[in-house]
Amino acid sequence: MADMQAPGLTELLSVLQTPEKARELGLDEWEGVVRLARAARVHATLGRRLASDPARWGALPEPPRGHLQAAMNFAAWRRQLLAQELRALDGVLPAGIEVVLIKGAAYHAQGLAFAEGRLAADIDLLVRRDALDAAEAALAAGGWRSTVTDPYDLRYYREWSHELPPMQAEGHALELDLHHGIAPVTSRCRPDPMALWDAKRSLPGSRYFVLDPLDQLIHAVVHLFQDTELDGRLRDLLDIDAMLRALPQDQATLRALAARVAQFGAQRLFWHALQACQRWLDTPVPAALWPDPPPPAARRLMDWMLARVLLPRLPEARPRLGDTLARRLAWLRYHHMRMPPGLLLRHGVAKGWRRLRSRRTG
Repeated sequence: MADMQAPGLTELLSVLQTPEKARELGLDEWEGVVRLARAARVHATLGRRLASDPARWGALPEPPRGHLQAAMNFAAWRRQLLAQELRALDGVLPAGIEVVLIKGAAYHAQGLAFAEGRLAADIDLLVRRDALDAAEAALAAGGWRSTVTDPYDLRYYREWSHELPPMQAEGHALELDLHHGIAPVTSRCRPDPMALWDAKRSLPGSRYFVLDPLDQLIHAVVHLFQDTELDGRLRDLLDIDAMLRALPQDQATLRALAARVAQFGAQRLFWHALQACQRWLDTPVPAALWPDPPPPAARRLMDWMLARVLLPRLPEARPRLGDTLARRLAWLRYHHMRMPPGLLLRHGVAKGWRRLRSRRTG
């Protein structure tokens, strides 16, 4: 792990993999671990893993234990908020519209173990494209309003994205994202929405659905490696790691997952996800899951970039030239993955012109 520079990063990853190694850390090491865990928004997850063994938890020094306990308390409060919001939305959304919970909302609603320490930041809902207008109108009637008002940005969301602009409602702590797909309609990897709907699962005792477990894993991979700039996204990698570890190991399931990845054209993204999980979280990956690797040059470039972008860093750390170049590369890759070149150029010119006009009139 020679590419890891932030103090405490090696120790953080080690303890996330093997919580028992927390007993080996001194107080000075704990400072870096806790600060990096907070920067990556995984401090409550770290706390949950350590607190699963009362003897181990009690053996931790009091200062880091107090910080981690506070993080777990905050995560529990956010989970309560999420559950409350989902109950309220049940009465707002029309009964005739099927609604699928995705990402964090789905993990929490299913009671998945790895969601225990996961901070709920927003509510992600998926509806069919032909139900989008009715769902949006119902939400608007319930007080939910778009956080975006610029006409060009609204057009971008409605024509080229896979979701409406984020919504907020007065008196509600969480934002709401209303999706009609799990990847932008212009992106390079576009899982078929109808295939996702055909495989959806009902949630017992609820009007909501969730994606099939295999599709939830693929969605997590597509979201991280296509729909984000990868910056400080260790939490998302932990989600993928947890779902891989929970995956049934029978050959039928492994073949079904590999076939689903190929069906959605997500082989390259999936390979990078498996590589990153193995590299930093020591995730066990069955041989049957590995797609064909990328070309060596693309693989080396991605490995170099991820080591400098994906992992957390301390807020006060001054970025080195390589870190700055890697983040810029990740930003360019993000836009390249989401739009074809012609549309990307058009979008870039439009946004640049609008920024220039704003400066002149400001």
